[in-house]
Amino acid sequence: MSMKLSKEIAALADQHLKSVDWRENSEWMNFMESVSVMCMQSKLEKMSMETNAGLAQKEYMSITSKLKEEKSLREQSIEKLLASISILDEGEEQKSNFGQDDLLQVAEYLNEQVNRRKEIELELKEAIQIAEKASNAKSQFLSNMSHEIRSPLNVIIGMAHILQKEDHLQGQKENIEILNIASNSLMLLINDILDINKIESGKLELENTSFDLRSLMNNLIKAHKSSAAEKRNHIGVQIDENIEPFYNGDVVRIGQVLTNLVSNANKFTNNGAVEISAKELERTDSGSLIRFGVKDTGIGISEENQNRIFDKFTQAESSITRKFGGSGLGLSISKELLGLMKSKLHIESSLGAGSYFYFDLFLECSVQQRVSQSQFETARDLGGARILVVDDLDYNVIILNKILNDWNVVLDSASDGMEAVEKIQSNQYDMVLMDLQMPVMDGRGATEEIRKFNQETPIIALTASTDVSLKTELLQIGMNDYITKPFNPKELYLKLERSLCLFEV
Repeated sequence: MSMKLSKEIAALADQHLKSVDWRENSEWMNFMESVSVMCMQSKLEKMSMETNAGLAQKEYMSITSKLKEEKSLREQSIEKLLASISILDEGEEQKSNFGQDDLLQVAEYLNEQVNRRKEIELELKEAIQIAEKASNAKSQFLSNMSHEIRSPLNVIIGMAHILQKEDHLQGQKENIEILNIASNSLMLLINDILDINKIESGKLELENTSFDLRSLMNNLIKAHKSSAAEKRNHIGVQIDENIEPFYNGDVVRIGQVLTNLVSNANKFTNNGAVEISAKELERTDSGSLIRFGVKDTGIGISEENQNRIFDKFTQAESSITRKFGGSGLGLSISKELLGLMKSKLHIESSLGAGSYFYFDLFLECSVQQRVSQSQFETARDLGGARILVVDDLDYNVIILNKILNDWNVVLDSASDGMEAVEKIQSNQYDMVLMDLQMPVMDGRGATEEIRKFNQETPIIALTASTDVSLKTELLQIGMNDYITKPFNPKELYLKLERSLCLFEV
């Protein structure tokens, strides 16, 4: 035999071919071998089919599992997309309506919404840029106007101060007093407008200097005594006996808030009373918590209007503006200033029953006493200091000369920065008062030139600018300090005294 018969075929042949000796017959053997081959092939095919079927089943189960996972992820994705669409649809008049299987439509819708949001974002960026340009233009305009207004106002206030010291008839004295009050009121209004710009741009910085609280309160009374008399109002002050003489704080801003409150109280009161008060609430080792208040017997404010009065350019009612006047800025600015000082402006009022505005401030006690007004009037001695005044405007030089001549100084002047540099090269000065904006060479350029050969002489800038970044800039170019126009003679004296190192620590 050419091959071995399978046992199964041989057994079947023996069972069914008993009468035939098939093993000895070649034809039968060939037949049996062929049958064996066919059976073997059949077995192999069966085994192959079973193997393939098993593999197919595993692959099928794997594919089915993956399809289920993909279906679940697809459903979750659609749910998230639909949730996103519901957010995008907020505020839309026509709402989108998608089913669980509308994946392509959902994707297309989201793509449209994303593109739309990008367009809106681009429009917003352009709007922001336009707003920033407008804000910068406004800031520049206010800065320019500040300089243009403050320079002549400096002359008015300075001349009023000079006239007050001279002998005049009683009627003339009253006129000068009115001039002084009006010019200071104008200065406060200008400061209010500029302060709005500073507060909005975050550029308003507080100072911390020693001040006499009682003098501050008493000066408020003096400043408003004339206007109170015109309204037939009695104006008074109540100061707690526990109040210390001197504290550290921003006296200008505290005075500005109180001035706004007193001005309002007097404005809305006729034949009544206005009272300013300062009361110590708490005391620590370092200072005191003080409640400042202004109370009046005026028209009062209804409860529904008490929040509106703190808005810019707003008064309780439009008729009030027509009847009493005013810009509606004072309370808004006072609120913002107190916020910077970590305080809050409160009001107690009812219509027809007057108003009480108050705020609480923690002030550190001061160990350094400032020159009082009476001391200032009697002292005023700068020890014969030689001072060079540099300003291109003759009337500014005249005002400074008239003020400084009373303080025992030797004055010289220059009309521009170049002349100032030449004079300092050939003369010895104890101090230079330098205007910033001048022809030929401005104050900045002159200071830089002077510092190349003279590092010792104090240079104080005279400027109408109120930009808070100015101080840093001036110190960097070599100046020692600056005075803002229009300046109070007392403040000017203190600056000069400090720079000349004549004060006692």
